[in-house]
Formats: sequence, structure tokens, C-alpha cells
Amino acid sequence: MPKLEFNADRKQGISHLVNAISDRDPIPYVTVVIENKELGYLIGGQSDFPSMVQLPLSSDWGLKKGQWSLCASSFVTWWRAELDNTLNRNPITIEVEYGKQQKLPILNGLMAQVSRLYIQAKPPIEEHLAFLEQHKNQAYQSLPTDSARVILDVAEAHQPFDVFELNKELQKVRIERDNNIQTCALPENMEVTHGILLNKDSVVQLERICHNTDAEQILYYLDDERAIFSDGHSVNSSSLASLREYRLKKETAYRVEVKIFINIYDFKEDLKKYLSITPLKKANQALLYIDKDYVMLASLVEETGSNRFIRTKHIDCHKPSLYSINLSQLNHVRIKDITNAEQMKIAVLINEQGGLKLGFYNDRDNAEPYQSITDIEYASPKMELVLQSKARLEIMLKQQNADGDTHTQDDLFGFKDV
Repeated sequence: MPKLEFNADRKQGISHLVNAISDRDPIPYVTVVIENKELGYLIGGQSDFPSMVQLPLSSDWGLKKGQWSLCASSFVTWWRAELDNTLNRNPITIEVEYGKQQKLPILNGLMAQVSRLYIQAKPPIEEHLAFLEQHKNQAYQSLPTDSARVILDVAEAHQPFDVFELNKELQKVRIERDNNIQTCALPENMEVTHGILLNKDSVVQLERICHNTDAEQILYYLDDERAIFSDGHSVNSSSLASLREYRLKKETAYRVEVKIFINIYDFKEDLKKYLSITPLKKANQALLYIDKDYVMLASLVEETGSNRFIRTKHIDCHKPSLYSINLSQLNHVRIKDITNAEQMKIAVLINEQGGLKLGFYNDRDNAEPYQSITDIEYASPKMELVLQSKARLEIMLKQQNADGDTHTQDDLFGFKDV
């Protein structure tokens, strides 16, 4: 009996294709193309933006050249059942029965070794064949896979976003989040050699290709309507229609309200402590107090709380200010991607509408933050509580100093080697 065999190294690509199929899709089919005795294709997923997996074939399988489509929900049910019942390194096989009087075959599969499933092939879906033809004739650009993975690391550092752009002319990262466009610095020692503009769905598609491939190059095609990525074995596509509005928007302008140079490891050290204390983690609030002499980080609730002074090199603050910041977002700032130094520039930025963001700057670019947090607001109602905690901390530190334990106090408000 002729058979169609799906090799182990194609399983992930086929599973991504299968997972993109919706019951509400207007084209509820997957399409199989047997191009010759050694090469075939499986096409399906979203009807407007399908995926495709290249299938290596063998002449021993008895397959005939042809094109046909299968009920998507039947194929999905069979695939998932067999995937769960087959070792990762083993192929998955389905019989292909060519009838004497029938132009199109019937596929017979055994699910979980107990249930037969048959699928009568139908004439091929024209949209799927058009996608295959487009892929064959597409004028792709190429990108080293290692470079694509670096791009994905930069994108991950700026999550969440609706739009992600690497601008070659500006040598900047630009993202759109909550309808606001932000320009950010590149990581140190990175140069943009391939300008790229993606929405969050197309970033996911690129990530899937990069995660599952050992190819040295990623092929990509971008226009106003769609993004297509391929490693030579799998092809993923997604809509870029959401970028039309982005291209027409102007970037939100911010000015500096407060600027500080701090020991970032003091900062991160206490954030981790706050997250280890259940009531503080649940409250998910960090308080940042800044005046002309001090920077203090705190997290305070009725049951428990903590605060500390952060070592500083420079403070530019015209009046005492207190900000409430999302604790988990602060903790996810990837310091190692920004700087290797102890000190870091941090600024509270404000736009014309009064919206705030907290910017973290690397050594390479002092004008644009490398990463920003937008879940920040004034916390004036908590000023009295914070000042009381500050005063209590000062008393405890002075008492410690009076008791002769001075080694932590020597470098409390400065840097040793800056």
C-alpha cells in the first residue's frame, strides 16, 4: 500500500501549521502536493496567511504525482493522536489508497493504534497552490540565523509591543506600545545591517522558524501586506496590515523630569528581595523616592515593607519626587543587556499629556533609553509614609555607625571606582 511518511525533523513545523488551523476558517482544508518521487509539500494554517512544510519523499513509498486537499479537522485529529502515540525520533505514517475508478486518493490512518480514520481527498485549494507558487518565485532576502536570533533577543527585551522596528538609518530600535511610539538605543556593540519592521504576530513567526532550524540562513520577504519567513524546509506567513497606521504616526515626545546615575546592582538586589516577600509581591508596587541628596527604593504595605538608599553618582532633581512603579516590570529589566558597569543612568520622562515612563540608558547612547517602563505614576499620597520610612532607616544606619560597623556606610552614597 502506498504511504505518506512525515519525518521526525518535520514534526514541529507540521504541528505549528496544525495549531494555526481554526474551525471557523473559511478554507477548512490542508493541501498535499506530490511534486515528484522525492519532494512534496503540506500547506495549511490560516487561510489568508498559510504555512507550508517541505516533505522529503521516497520512491519506495509508491506515491503518484498530484495535488489534493484534505479535511483539516480530520487531519488535525489524526495528527495530534499520532503525535502523542509516536516517539519523537520516529516518523508518522498514513496510507494513501489510489482507487481504480477514483482520480483522488483516500487516506487511511490508525489513531493511537486502535481507531481507523479515513479522509477522502478533494481537488486542491487554489489559494494553497498560489502560495506554493509564490514561494517558489519569491525574491527573498537572506539573514544569517545567528543575526535573526540576536534581533529576537532585542525584541524580547522590549516586550510588550505592538510594533517592533530596527531602523538601519537611525541605528535605533523603535517600538509601538499602547499607541505610543518610542525610540530606544541599540544594545552595545550591535549594528543594524538589515532594517526590519514587524508586528508582534510576525515576530512570533520569525521566532518559530529560528527556534526549530539548524539552517545557517533565514529567508524573508516583507511588503505592506505580509511577512514570509523560511528556512528552506518550513515557510510561515502573517499579516502586516496593522503596520499601515504605524507608518503614519508621529513619535511621542518626552522631556526629562528627573535624572539619576545609580548603582544598578543595589537597585536590582532589593527588587529581588521584595519579590521574595509574598505581601510585597502581591502588591506589585515599588516606590522610588528622589530628592537632591538621596535616591531611595521602597516597597511598603501595612503588614510588612522594606526600603534602602541606592548609591548614587549624580542626582538631577528640582524637588522631592515619589513615583509608584510596577514591581514585576522593574524586575524584568535585563541589566546585562544594557551595561556591564555598576552605574547606570535612569531618567523619569514626561510627555505633553503628562504621561510618564522610566528610561534605562546604556553606555552607547545617552540620548535614547535602551529600555523603558510605562507603568509608572506619581505616588504623592504615600509621601508621608515614605518619609517616615526614610527617617527610620537613617536612624538605624546612624546607630549602626555609632556601634562601630562602618564598612557598609563608607560607600553608601558614592562609587569606589567611578
